[in-house]
This record gives sequence, structure tokens and C-alpha cells, in this order.
Amino acid sequence: MIRLLPPLSLLLLAGLAAAQGAPPVPPAKAEPGPAVKCTIRSILGTQSPDGIDKKLAFLKRQLSKPPFSAYKTLKLIESKDLVVPQDHSSTLKLPNDKLLKLTFKERLLGRKDRLRLRLHLTISDPAQKRFLAGTLFTIINKGTLLVAGDKYKDGTLVVGITCQAK
Repeated sequence: MIRLLPPLSLLLLAGLAAAQGAPPVPPAKAEPGPAVKCTIRSILGTQSPDGIDKKLAFLKRQLSKPPFSAYKTLKLIESKDLVVPQDHSSTLKLPNDKLLKLTFKERLLGRKDRLRLRLHLTISDPAQKRFLAGTLFTIINKGTLLVAGDKYKDGTLVVGITCQAK
């Protein structure tokens, strides 16, 4: 004998199965924005015991965590502003003569309608013609991404990218 479940039970079972195996819902796209304004900060991380530059005080929480906490001194070398229209790129020269290329991909709405920005970053050596993979990242509006790695002077160059929608 075959027993049929009432329609409401089938809906509940289908919903339960979907909730358990369904991929996460991607964030909703916000209205396309004309551009983002990004501040690119070049920071020198060294082992001299001078602490974090006062001009970087707003980043102290991020800079006090690994891997950046390995530096005893973090000093702002320079700060430059870029305006990047959506689906376009802007490039600037870093203090170590490498080129930073930033592409504004899209605006997204996160939880509680919190605006997030998706960008693509590449840092390349202009003397080399080979393809260099980049990094696609998402930050909150007025958020900062920190990238470290290249040796510079007596330490390591850290690049801080802070962007906000215009």
C-alpha cells in the first residue's frame, strides 16, 4: 500500500532539503555606481622599534594582527588618490617602481543593505612582460585592504587600499 503525504508536508520536505544542500545566496547587486574613490597608501614595515605611524592610527586594529604585527614599525611613505569608474581601471606607480592597477568591478549590497565594493588588483613589474595574476576582492564601503610582500629599502612595502563609493 502506498501512502501519499499531504501537499504541505511535501513543501516542508522540499524546503528542508533545499536549505541543507543549497549553495549560499550571492549578495544582491546594488545600482551601478559611477565610480569609487580609492586612497592608496604605501607603508614601510621594518624591525626598528618605532611603532605605528600616527597617520595610520585608523588602521591600528588591522596592523596589530598577523601578518602585519611582525613589523615593529609601520611608517606611511606616501598616499595617493585614484578615482576609478565602474568597469574601468586606473594605474599608479608605487615607491618600488612597480605598477598598481585597480579595476572597479561592481557595487554589492550585503547584510542590512551594507554597501560593498568588488575590485580587482594587480601589482606588476613594468620591466617584465609576463602575465601576472591579480586578486579579486570585496571590501565594505570605506573599508581597507592591506597587501604586503615586496622588499623595499630596509623593510617590506605594505600597500593599503581604502575605497568608497562616489
